[in-house]
Amino acid sequence: MSRRRVKHLSFPEEAAYPALHASVTHRVGFSEVDPMGIVWFGRYTVFFEEASAVLRDACGLSHAAFFAAGIQPPVVSYEVEYLSPSRLDEQLTVTAWLHGTEAARLNTSYQVHGPDGALRVAARTVQVFVDVRSAAVCFAAPRIWAECLAQWRRGEFACLQG
Repeated sequence: MSRRRVKHLSFPEEAAYPALHASVTHRVGFSEVDPMGIVWFGRYTVFFEEASAVLRDACGLSHAAFFAAGIQPPVVSYEVEYLSPSRLDEQLTVTAWLHGTEAARLNTSYQVHGPDGALRVAARTVQVFVDVRSAAVCFAAPRIWAECLAQWRRGEFACLQG
């Protein structure tokens, strides 16, 4: 496959919120490949969720925290570019970046790198906040996100930057 630039799959940086990131290593298993021996395209969403969960947990935005806050964060936009295939038994590095914004939404971008360090897949998601009781989309940041942003501004997530 040709090498393409994927900058458009990130989000603009806001000065008050330098992007936070976390990475996981994922070994490609037999159930994740197709008959050609390459990772089936739909499996990458699971890889992204693995890295995203580690990152959100570090920021106090775990699934349990959202549940306790009465908030659901459904994905409303998902874009992905497949640049080159990943194969059975490869060790992939999957990184998720959380991009801060005052908007009532989570902007997350992802990259998958092969064992040689080459970029294989790039993606991004947008999640909105939905109030569990009313099923209404939150147009103002819910408390859980506002508290995360306050910690971010105070530099409490510096270990996730860079």
